[in-house]
Amino acid sequence: MTLFFDPQELLRGIRICPAISLAGLSLVVLCLTATFAVAQTLEEAMSSAYAVNPRLKAERSRYQATNQGVWTARSEFLPTVTGSYLAEQNAYNLESTNSRDQEFSHELNLTVSQTLFQGLAGVNRLNQAHEEAAAGRSQLISVEQTLMLNTADAYLRVVHDREILSRLKAYTAVVQREVNAARVRYRSGDATRTDIEQALARLAEAQGNGDQAVGDLEASEALFERLTGQKPGKLGWPAVPKSILPSDEDDAISIALQSNPSIRAATADARAARYAARASVGDMLPRVALESAWENGYQDDLSDQSDEEFRLGLRVTAPLFTGGRNVAAVRRAKFTAAQEEYELDDTQQIIRENVIRAMRQRSASQRRAKAEKRAIAANRRAVKGLQVEFDSGQRSLLDVLDGERELLLSQVDFVRARYDARIADFFLLANIGRLAPRHFSIIEDRPAPVARIVPEFNSWDLRLAPTENDTDQSDLASPTETAPLGYQANPKKSINWVDWPYRTGGQDNPDTAEPDNRTRKLWRSLATLGLHQF
Repeated sequence: MTLFFDPQELLRGIRICPAISLAGLSLVVLCLTATFAVAQTLEEAMSSAYAVNPRLKAERSRYQATNQGVWTARSEFLPTVTGSYLAEQNAYNLESTNSRDQEFSHELNLTVSQTLFQGLAGVNRLNQAHEEAAAGRSQLISVEQTLMLNTADAYLRVVHDREILSRLKAYTAVVQREVNAARVRYRSGDATRTDIEQALARLAEAQGNGDQAVGDLEASEALFERLTGQKPGKLGWPAVPKSILPSDEDDAISIALQSNPSIRAATADARAARYAARASVGDMLPRVALESAWENGYQDDLSDQSDEEFRLGLRVTAPLFTGGRNVAAVRRAKFTAAQEEYELDDTQQIIRENVIRAMRQRSASQRRAKAEKRAIAANRRAVKGLQVEFDSGQRSLLDVLDGERELLLSQVDFVRARYDARIADFFLLANIGRLAPRHFSIIEDRPAPVARIVPEFNSWDLRLAPTENDTDQSDLASPTETAPLGYQANPKKSINWVDWPYRTGGQDNPDTAEPDNRTRKLWRSLATLGLHQF
């Protein structure tokens, strides 16, 4: 390798001019320090958190495990093939002839079973597995957006604490100058000992507040490092993309009811519970299976076949009496479905409250930041006036110190109001489901959902249209699945449950047309079993 300098010449230069060499080394160290202290944007911090956060990786693995339930449910439609091999050695003693003998036997069995009818339990359980997978996907999206919110909060906390610490250091320096000036005036006879003690009290207060600010900053930096895996660099106030912010409160509520991942997960859980209830009804119906078996017996070795048997038949099984276990399972599934629906209502109300609170806090914090900015300008003018009046003997040192403190408080309140306004923006985006990694230039690592292979066979209006977070699901959904809900036009109302009598005790709604489906007819035919309220 060719060197562009001679090491011996370099060492000779250091020996000849040590001062120049040390100066050059210091310059190199300063350049390296400046290189490492580069600006760090919020997008970079979020990208680091998205790549290293173990909680997100755990949720991604959990979602992939939930997806396996779909393949488990699919296996109910496929044939079951089992094989067995038996080898025996039989030794016996004949007392009549006083002889002994032994016999070797081998047996090969192959059994094939194909379920033809399951009372639609298999179809409903497959749909249940798809809904559980959809709920898992929404939970994964919720964890992603929660991570983005926590990272934004940690980023803003570091910016907030650094700026407050900077203000406190500047205030401490001002108070220190006043202490020094009071001592000079005391030695010249223009001030009293009281002036010095008042200045020293304010200096101690400022130093204590500065120490507290240092501790708060270290805690915020530790939170930032835990989430992103790296120490914070040079940070600044981040900007929120205006394109993803809602136009007003009603728009925010409408978007949240459609796109919030917690609502979507609760909706999928409610749908899964309904499919589970239908599957429990199907378990009470007969099952039809096609079965085939082939058996071969051999003596001594596999070349000596002793017998062969082949069977092919149709097996029908029906639970005639189970001691009430199947009826209890149906009723349990019924109440579980009602529970999931009530939890969905509760989730919607919580998200709606969060959206309203975020909108109001965002607006109030913005107004408070503008007011604090005006207060800072007024306090600066007041401090200048107090200093002039103090020099002319019209004001005391305590008045000047009070003015400096008021200026500091207005500056700190402005930083806090600015933080509250920014974090309210991110909190709002998280609650309306728009704090997705893609909006911050992050490539999402999210497993694709499993495609459906059977129709849903549902008659209820409990469905949400795909959002920007469900691009893969929108490709798999049918046109009827993407139809908007009736409640979306008026987001302040809850979901229209149509004619599904889970929470009405089985009372039909006269204002809606009765759905024509096999499951409803089946329930009516099972009224004699005590299921008339299901």
